[in-house]
Amino acid sequence: MKAAVFEKTGERLVVRDVAAPALGENELLLKVAFTGICGSDLHAAETPGMLQSGTVMGHEFTGEIVQSTAPDWPVGARVAANPYWLCDACAAGGSCSGGGDAACANGSFMGFRPDLPGAYADYVRIRAGQAIRLPDKVSLRDGALMEPLAVARHAVDVCGPMQGADVLVIGGGPIGLGVVLMARDAGAARVVVSEPDPNRRACALEVGAVAAIDPIAEDLPTALGRLGLGAPSIVFECVGAPGFLQQTIDVMALRGRAVIVGVCMTEDRVLPRAAIRKEATLKFVLGYTMADFHHVNRYLEEHAATAAAMISRVVSLSELPEIFDRLRAEKSLIKVLVRPDQGSGT
Repeated sequence: MKAAVFEKTGERLVVRDVAAPALGENELLLKVAFTGICGSDLHAAETPGMLQSGTVMGHEFTGEIVQSTAPDWPVGARVAANPYWLCDACAAGGSCSGGGDAACANGSFMGFRPDLPGAYADYVRIRAGQAIRLPDKVSLRDGALMEPLAVARHAVDVCGPMQGADVLVIGGGPIGLGVVLMARDAGAARVVVSEPDPNRRACALEVGAVAAIDPIAEDLPTALGRLGLGAPSIVFECVGAPGFLQQTIDVMALRGRAVIVGVCMTEDRVLPRAAIRKEATLKFVLGYTMADFHHVNRYLEEHAATAAAMISRVVSLSELPEIFDRLRAEKSLIKVLVRPDQGSGT
């Protein structure tokens, strides 16, 4: 089968023939339908030492079962997947025995190790316990948004009640836009997004934000005051770059809550006194639980068309290496999906 393979930091992915996965007990082989390109993939590929040569990335995917060793999963079923691969000790039970879920150091995410290949490929192997059956109303294309939406749902769930609250989302990428959707779903009254890219700001309004601020043109406190919102009681930081943690603390309300969703890959500096004076609550989140996937699955059954507004483009597997490199700098594209069976230029 064909797969896009990471060979070396700083070099383009290579599409080549690799061995098709062999199934063990209670596992599924999927013909990959759609795979999302994630910012985590981009970061991993450009960070020396994070990936080994021969890694096949891609952890946001849907597919159709073409082979099954699991009694409850027939060939032909349409599924999305939780890409978190439990350690062998917990796999039989289907969940992390220590309650760590994606935060447990004993498990791994598919697509970041050569021995756990992801879905930048024609076929991918998953355990039956990772599969989520797609509702008839949800297409394989829209279902590929389930993993990033599960990240957003987990962040909103960890935040706690937000019925009637004003929420600021810093960063209008796929995760930030997913937080807009999930915060509205959780009852937030008004959600505002701070995002410098005009395409992402437009998409934020399309998925339910009441306003989208350009932080380059106007500082956040001024913009929030102009909108009649003041300091938000809840802030989600969805950028993951130095300086944004301090910005989050500075802009939030007295005794406000902030959830740090963006993954900053370098050291950062903060002034703790600024958070202490506000008695601020800061929560850091990683990944999701299976319950988050099932919540999103139900959400997509009714709202897939709204969520799909963040899909900017669908490319073939042969086009993946070039678009992967472009996404490092081109922020106007939001979510790009790879469709392995799609011909180039279609």
